[in-house]
Amino acid sequence: MRWFIGDLQGCAREFEDLLRKIRFDPQADELWCLGDLVNRGPDSLAALRLWRDVGGHGVVGNHDVYALLVAAGRWPRKHDTLGPLLAAPEGPELLARLRAMPALQFLPAGPGSKGPDVWAVHAGFHPRWNDLHGLAARVNGAPHDDAWLESPELSFMTRVRCCTASGERSKFDRKAEDCPPPYRPWDEFYRGEPMVIHGHWAWRGHYRGPKTMGLDSGCVYGGPLTAWCQDEDRVEQVPSRGG
Repeated sequence: MRWFIGDLQGCAREFEDLLRKIRFDPQADELWCLGDLVNRGPDSLAALRLWRDVGGHGVVGNHDVYALLVAAGRWPRKHDTLGPLLAAPEGPELLARLRAMPALQFLPAGPGSKGPDVWAVHAGFHPRWNDLHGLAARVNGAPHDDAWLESPELSFMTRVRCCTASGERSKFDRKAEDCPPPYRPWDEFYRGEPMVIHGHWAWRGHYRGPKTMGLDSGCVYGGPLTAWCQDEDRVEQVPSRGG
């Protein structure tokens, strides 16, 4: 079975709880994390170790971008919780796995699946992006260097919440219904057929719209950690252990 999990942000114990609850079997199941595997939470190092050990996949998020560019010396460090990861002997190997992740990924439903075909992305898509398969081939196929991490397309995919029809982004990050005009939630402009499954918007929490689903339920802030099984179209959650 294929599982998607919302923003971990270093919440390793909840990640372990959730894998146990869904009875995740690395030999039979497939795991996709929706970006922001690291930072803010208590143990990014343990979260990445577990993700690696169960054969996890993922799409890159804005906090992953931050960690990679800090480790590369390209960005200055702000207040973060990345110290143990950056200091660990296996840190470079784990960060290389983050850097290798795609920016977006199309994952069709398997035979007999109860769930839809999906695009996985951390935050969302630009209203004027019509050929997502072409975009994925071009963006994912480019060298995953520091310039790639700073590119406008990756920035949009990892940061958008509210935007205009022309793709101008707002920094507003609270409830979707409160996006200040003329900005609207990015998904109101999405016209594709596959469902888009994403993270990034903790204030919005887990929701399911006509063509989009959000799995960032704010575990790092005390909310649950959320997973969705594509094959069974089923959601599972575990509570935070303290935010």
